[in-house]
Amino acid sequence: MKTKHLLLVTFIFFFACSTVQNKINHVDNKIIVSDLYKQTVWGIGFEIQSDAIGSGNTGLPEDRHAVPHDLIPAERERFAKEMLAGFRYCRLAGGLYWRGLDSEQKKLFPRWETQLEEIRQMMEWAGVEGVSLEYWSPAPYWKANESYLGKGSEDRYNTLKCFGPNFANDPVYKGDTIKFLKDFGKACVTDVQTLKDVGIKVSKWGLANEPHVSNNSYSTCKYFSAEDYVMTYYYAASAIREADPEILLISDTEGEFPRKIATGMHRAEIAELVDAYVVHTIGWDSESVNEVGKNIKKELPSRPWFQNEYEYLRGGATPERCLNTVQHIMNSFQLGENPTWYWLHALKPIKNAEASGYSLGFWKSLMEEHHVKNIGGYERWVKGPLINNLPKEFEEMEYINAIRPGKDTEPGLGYTFSINQNATGYMVVEEKGGYIPKGWEKTNLVFEDEERKDLIYTKQLLKGRITIDNHTGEEAGIYGAPHAVFLKGEDMQNFDVEVGMSSPINIHSLAMKLDLEAANMKPGTWIYNDFNWNAVGSFVKHMPWNCKVLDISENSYNKDARIFAYEKPNGKRTIVVSNRTGKNYTFNINTGKKGKWQCYRYTPWERGENTMGILDKMQKGNEIVTELTHLSWEFWVEN
Repeated sequence: MKTKHLLLVTFIFFFACSTVQNKINHVDNKIIVSDLYKQTVWGIGFEIQSDAIGSGNTGLPEDRHAVPHDLIPAERERFAKEMLAGFRYCRLAGGLYWRGLDSEQKKLFPRWETQLEEIRQMMEWAGVEGVSLEYWSPAPYWKANESYLGKGSEDRYNTLKCFGPNFANDPVYKGDTIKFLKDFGKACVTDVQTLKDVGIKVSKWGLANEPHVSNNSYSTCKYFSAEDYVMTYYYAASAIREADPEILLISDTEGEFPRKIATGMHRAEIAELVDAYVVHTIGWDSESVNEVGKNIKKELPSRPWFQNEYEYLRGGATPERCLNTVQHIMNSFQLGENPTWYWLHALKPIKNAEASGYSLGFWKSLMEEHHVKNIGGYERWVKGPLINNLPKEFEEMEYINAIRPGKDTEPGLGYTFSINQNATGYMVVEEKGGYIPKGWEKTNLVFEDEERKDLIYTKQLLKGRITIDNHTGEEAGIYGAPHAVFLKGEDMQNFDVEVGMSSPINIHSLAMKLDLEAANMKPGTWIYNDFNWNAVGSFVKHMPWNCKVLDISENSYNKDARIFAYEKPNGKRTIVVSNRTGKNYTFNINTGKKGKWQCYRYTPWERGENTMGILDKMQKGNEIVTELTHLSWEFWVEN
């Protein structure tokens, strides 16, 4: 009996040891965390939609559809203390989300009396340090078109007055560019002072968001040459530096590389006014951080660099994008050596076409009805009449509808989208003016009611970008509605549609999901956008300001299994690991310190209480061995 018992115990012992040994030996990546410090991470930033913008980024509505203004008092406080607490910077879009004006249209003012006070209170509740003020467009007085909006990419009037046509005949400046730019610099200082006067600290300042862009959808100001930009930056940044030397001066927020300011960095008077390079890597794969950083370091004088606008322009939040965001943050800090990182919008209106890909959360306007109508219905256009008696087979398809212009005396809007596989398209075309869509074949199907008749056209669509033209058919001055499209993919279970940049459309499946959520929301309240928030929020809640990044070495670099190590101001270390490889992945980490390491686990669907993660296993010593499932990430926190 004793012999059998001894053999059983011995077997169990060796089996257990073998199991542990096999688990430890099954390592995909061995990492060593060193004592060598890299950059300090100042903190993380967000942007606030503190004024109205049209769905699909089209237009500047007069209503006050904005946060925190459009939240009831209790939700304003919850928003600040629950979501925003931990962020350091609030990106403020001058001329867009802060676009009120004085009587001469020279200076930015609150568009309603309490606008800036609402922002100040939000920041105070959240403990946000300050704003990063950056102009989408300066006040209209300073522009050749005297408007926030341009008329397209080549609109030569959508630029500063001194660079536009006919400046020589300007009644005030008479072609004196230097005098103009000096006065413009003074106006920039006045805008900064306006914020300070209400108690809002300005931490960073930038001359122009995406200075290469001009359009008629939202506020922009294009600098058609690098020379124009550099000259303007010199006078405006000099004025800001003289007024407040503590403000960090940033340039120039173009995609991938700061092309415009790069042309002036060989000049000492320009270089001394550039504290950091800022670029846009909007929704790019996390691996792109490597190449962007290499190019900046190779081509330009040494400065901190970072991106200040991350979101997904086409399509909504997904589990896969959640992990991409996680790894973009990790790579930005660990590989790119960035001192900060920004998400685009804290909250977006739940009914906006771009809301899912842009936001950390959704809010429901005080101006909306509590009960959402037509959930699951097929609207002829966004917020338009329903298509009645829809054939059953169409309900199995994806459906795209567009916003109708405010006036039916204008052509129905065209739009773009992308599909991930070939599909059969069915276009709904209002019978107006004999209009026939080019390249589409007419079917025998007709959607008809008392007010209108829609003809149905079909076309085989290839995977990739699809363009739907304007409805230019017209009768008695009234144009047909924008075309709606049904899509039947080759594999509907895996079929995916992504909205084009600034396209004023709804995707039915996504709109219906948000409608169901909106139906349960009361006006003036907000909810999380889980796939975006879980990614960003996990870092906001686990990384206090001024953490120091620790250098690491890994024996097997995998772009889909990333690691990030940092030390908090209290001297305690945190190791972050993530996995989107499609299978389980095991890390063996030498932490460089003996201690107790507590694991907090996240997935796109799970974030734990107060976004602190799911409390998981603990390990002791200076080694962590952990196996992550696909689409998960963990924070290992030194106790």
